[in-house]
Amino acid sequence: MNQAKDPIPAAGAETPPETPAETAPAVKPSIPDESAGWALAERAAWHLMEKAARDVVVLDLRGHSDVCDFFVIASGESDQQVRAAARHLHDALVTAGHTPKSIEGTSEGRWALLDYFDVVVHVFNARSREYFQLERLWSEGARRDLKPSWFADAAVAARHPDLNFATAAGPGGAD
Repeated sequence: MNQAKDPIPAAGAETPPETPAETAPAVKPSIPDESAGWALAERAAWHLMEKAARDVVVLDLRGHSDVCDFFVIASGESDQQVRAAARHLHDALVTAGHTPKSIEGTSEGRWALLDYFDVVVHVFNARSREYFQLERLWSEGARRDLKPSWFADAAVAARHPDLNFATAAGPGGAD
């Protein structure tokens, strides 16, 4: 039986030029954008703020991680607040049709992790957040610090027409 084989180029033969994908510089994503992942990260941030989570940050990991596209990182004042914020987030996102792939750490309250495939949410107590320093470890991606006033913007309301951001600026109307 005679099988055809790919010819081996002779010594000195020209090699094919690189494809455009190999030579083009990577385009760094920026947030906010119109992706479903960003919308879910933004929604998660809002629900965490509804339970008074502090220092809410979204890190864009696209192009830097094969695990997910976004991290949402927030802090609670106590282990009890971490547990409450994680439970509230879970319940709110399930109601909106987002079921997590996994949940960890909600019983201890030092670090709760909720994995929604493209978005992984970390809710820390202050001591654990300082120790693990995820923002520093993943600093090469775009970062967006979110405050309640972020949700007062009309573009945010348009992305989430089912959420009520009327009190987005909080008591007194400012951050």
